[in-house]
Amino acid sequence: MTTPLILISGYLGAGKTTLLKHILTTSKTKIAILMNEFGDVGIDTETIRGKNVAIKELLEGCVCCSLQGEFEAGVNEIIETYYPDLILVETTGIAEADNLVVGIDQDMKSIELKSVVTLVDADVMTRFPDITGSTKIQIQTADLLIINKIDLVKDTTEITKKLQELNSTATIIETDHAKVDLKTILNT
Repeated sequence: MTTPLILISGYLGAGKTTLLKHILTTSKTKIAILMNEFGDVGIDTETIRGKNVAIKELLEGCVCCSLQGEFEAGVNEIIETYYPDLILVETTGIAEADNLVVGIDQDMKSIELKSVVTLVDADVMTRFPDITGSTKIQIQTADLLIINKIDLVKDTTEITKKLQELNSTATIIETDHAKVDLKTILNT
């Protein structure tokens, strides 16, 4: 039996933690969260802690490269101690999810990768439209692209067009404050 896993990516400030908080407050599913913080202190973890959820932190590195072994160990620990119905993984803002997807598919038989979700900040995309580096890879790897913070922009047409050019197969939805239903994510 495998445990479903959803990988949540997006650059710093795009709304990953806000999405996690929204899912935790609106879902009755038994969820475990694996949070990857790049520094040595888990800042975002404290905003989620105490909501009847198991949380495991991976600090001081990125799960897509330097912490791959720690990621697998963390997932196995969560499964063995908490028995979740679903694992949500929040990557760092610089994570390149494609490496992690390959590692999950090839090496981790205890989980089933359900989807890769990438959050995109509509305001940042409007002000800084060039997409390069990790952000480009996050968008290209996604099954679901969430254009977040649409309340801060007048129009998302150009953003949607750019996202479709980089990833023509991903589902694209728009939201503000990362208000996306878990069922929508699971059905992607």
